Amino acid sequence: MRKFYTSIRKLRRGALFVALVFLQIISIDSFSQFKVVGYMPSWSGTAAEIQYSKLTHINYSFIRPTTTGGLTAVDQPGKLQDIVSRAHAVGTKVGIAVGGWSDLNNQDFQSMAANASYRSNFINNLISLINQYQLDGVDIDWEYPVDGQDPANFSTLMTELGNAMHSRGKFLTAAVSAQGYYANGVQSAVFNAVDFLNIMVYDGGNGADHAPYSYAVSSLDYWAGRGLPASKAVLGMPFYARPSWKSFRTLVNEGANPNSDTYNGDYYNGITTIKAKTNLAFDRNIGGVMFWEISQDAIGQYSLVSAIKEVVDQRTGGNPQTQSPYGGTVRTIPGTIEAEHYDLGGQGVAYNDLSSGNSGSAFRSDNVDIEASTDTGGGYNVGWVQAGEWLEYTVNVQTAGVYSLQVRVAATSAGKTFHIEMNGANISGTITVPNTGDWQAWQTVTVNTTSLTTGQKVMRIVMDSGDFNINKVTFSNSSNPAPSVNITSPANGASFTAPASITINANASDNGSVSKVEFFQEGTKLGEDTSSPYSFTWTNVAAGSYSITARATDNQNATTTSAAVSVTVTGGNTGGGCSNVAQYVENGGYVAGSRVKNAGSEYECKPYPYNGWCNGAAWAYAPGTGSYWQDAWTLIGTCSSARIASNNTAEVFSEVSFDEDVKGLSIYPNPGNPKHPTVTLQFEKEPGSVRVGLKDVNGVQVMSSEFLNIKSKSLDVQLPNNLPQGLYLIRVNTADKAWVKKYLIK
Repeated sequence: MRKFYTSIRKLRRGALFVALVFLQIISIDSFSQFKVVGYMPSWSGTAAEIQYSKLTHINYSFIRPTTTGGLTAVDQPGKLQDIVSRAHAVGTKVGIAVGGWSDLNNQDFQSMAANASYRSNFINNLISLINQYQLDGVDIDWEYPVDGQDPANFSTLMTELGNAMHSRGKFLTAAVSAQGYYANGVQSAVFNAVDFLNIMVYDGGNGADHAPYSYAVSSLDYWAGRGLPASKAVLGMPFYARPSWKSFRTLVNEGANPNSDTYNGDYYNGITTIKAKTNLAFDRNIGGVMFWEISQDAIGQYSLVSAIKEVVDQRTGGNPQTQSPYGGTVRTIPGTIEAEHYDLGGQGVAYNDLSSGNSGSAFRSDNVDIEASTDTGGGYNVGWVQAGEWLEYTVNVQTAGVYSLQVRVAATSAGKTFHIEMNGANISGTITVPNTGDWQAWQTVTVNTTSLTTGQKVMRIVMDSGDFNINKVTFSNSSNPAPSVNITSPANGASFTAPASITINANASDNGSVSKVEFFQEGTKLGEDTSSPYSFTWTNVAAGSYSITARATDNQNATTTSAAVSVTVTGGNTGGGCSNVAQYVENGGYVAGSRVKNAGSEYECKPYPYNGWCNGAAWAYAPGTGSYWQDAWTLIGTCSSARIASNNTAEVFSEVSFDEDVKGLSIYPNPGNPKHPTVTLQFEKEPGSVRVGLKDVNGVQVMSSEFLNIKSKSLDVQLPNNLPQGLYLIRVNTADKAWVKKYLIK
C-alpha cells in the first residue's frame, strides 16, 4: 500500500500525495459547484504547463508540519508565486498541501495535533504562509490518523483549522483514504470542518486493483454510508500506473494506448476510464473529481485534464463565463489601472484578441499578449496589439467630472492610435502613440476625458491600429493635477567608484499633498520616502551604467514619473582578482552587465530579458550559490583559482564570520549522523520566524528552510538525507540576530 522514496523530490505517491496539490480544473465562472482538483508537486513540472482555464483549484505539494507546530520551508517558492499569479488571473484557486507520505508523517502530525499550543502555532503559521503567498486555502494530508488518540486529535485540529480558514474566506480540505481501515480513522466531526474531502481512490493494489472503475463505485458507497454529504465528496483518480509508478505521459510516449488501461504489465487509467469516472461523479451528484498529479498528464490531444474538461462541458452545457473584475477587485477612478488587469470572462466577454496564445508568455495564460515590462515600477505590459482588439475593466468612478487621462505607451513607429470607452461611449477621443524608439522605451501621453458620472461602469481600451505597447492608464481629477517631481542629485552623467553609495534626492510637490516618492533603477524599485526632503541611499552599487527615476504619488493616487538621470559606476576586475568588484547582495538593483563577486568568483548579470532575475531572491539567484543562478548570471572566472581549488576549509570559511561560542543558540547533536539528519536548535528565547541554511566547504548551499512564528525555544530542523561526511556551515537567522557555526557530519 505504501511506497516511500528516499528523496521527497522523487515521491510519486498517488493516493498518498493526491491530497497535497489541489487543482480545480474547470473555471469557477463556468461551473461553480463541480470541482476539478489537481495536485502540483514542487519537484516536478512547471507553472507554464498547467491548463489553468480548465481548473478550479491548485494545491501546491508539499510542506510539512514540525512536531511543535512549525512549517518546513516552501520548496521552489518562485514556482508557487508564478502558479498563484497565473491561476488567479483566470479565477482558479490555489492552496498549500500539508503532509504527504513519508516515514515521519505520523510523528509530525501526532505530536503537533495532540498539543493545544502546538496546534495554535501550526494554524498561525499557516495563516502567515497564506497571507505571504496570497493563497486561497489549505489541504491536509495526514496519512493516517488511525491509532490511539490520533482520530480525535485529527478532528480537533481540523475543527480549529476550519474555523480559522473559513473566518478568513479560505477553504479547508483533507486528503483521505478510499475506504476501510485507514479511512475509518476520519471521524464524522471532520465532515463539518472541511469544504470537501479529496478521496484517494487509487493504490488499491499493485496491479489490476490499482484504480479500476469498480473501486471508485465502492469507495463512493463507503463514504456515502459514513454520512459524508455528496457535495463534500471529491473522487480521486491517478495519472500514473502501477506497479511501475510511471506517469501517464511516460506511458503514452512509450507507446501505450491512451484509451486503454493496461500496457506491458502496467495498470493505469486511460482517457476512457477517466471520462467514465468523471461521469460517475456527475451521476452521483458529488462535489467533483481530483487527480494526482498535473505533471504526469500527457501533453496535447491525449491530455487527461482535457478529457475531464470535455465531460464537464458536456454535463454542464459548456456554460459561458460571466464577466468579473480581475482578482475580484473593482478598479477605482481616480487611480491607476494596469493594462494586464483586464476582467475575467475570456474571449468575446472581457477581451477580444485576434491571435492564438499569449505571445509574451507572461502573467496570464489566455490569448491576450503580455510581457514583462521595464517601465518604472516593473510589472507587465500588453503588446502585439492588432486593430480591432479590445480589453475591458470593471471600474468605479468615485467623483464626477472631467479627468486628466495619462497613458504609458511604447512603439517603434509613429501614428499608432487607440481610444478609451466608458459603457460604450468614447471618453478619450483618438489617442496617438508616438515613436518612443524601442518597445520598452516608455512615454506618457495625456488627454482629457469627457465628463464622467459616478458609479460602477465598464471601461474598454480599443485598439484602432496595431503594433504598440500599453502599460497602464491613470485617471486624475482635472481639479487635482498630478504631482510634479524631479531628481536634484546626483547630476545627470555623474560618476562613482564601485562599490558605490549613491544618495538620490528629489523634489516633489502637489496642489494637495505628496504621499510618497519612490526611487527606481530601470523599473526596479530601490526604495521610497514618505516625507520631504525625499531621499534614498542606494548602497553597494556594482560597476555599470544606470538610469534612475523618481515617481511621486499624491493623496488622490495620481502619479508622475521624473525625467531619468544617468549615472556611471566605474571599477572592476583588475589584475585577474576581484578586489574592485562589488560583493553581491540580494536585490542589489543590478542591470544587464553588472558585475559582482560571490563565493570566490566573479559574475556578470545576463542581458534582457534575464537581467530581472539578477535582483531575485538570493536562495534562487545568488550567483554561484542560488538554485537557479545560471538563469541570471554568467560566470566570468574565479577571484583566486588557487584558493578555490585548494579545498582548504579555513580558506573557504574565511569569508564568513562565525563564533563557536556565540550566545543565544545551541545546536545538537554536533557532530551529526548522515543517516539521522535532524538537528535541534535551542534558543535562549522564543525566536519568532527562523531561517536556516547549510553550506558545504565549497560554499555551495545544500539546504535552506524557513519556519514562521516559532513560539518554542526549541526547533527541530530536518537536513538533507545522506549528507557526505565533512565540515559544513550552518547559518541561523531570526528577526534580530544571526549565527554562523561549524557543523560536522561523520
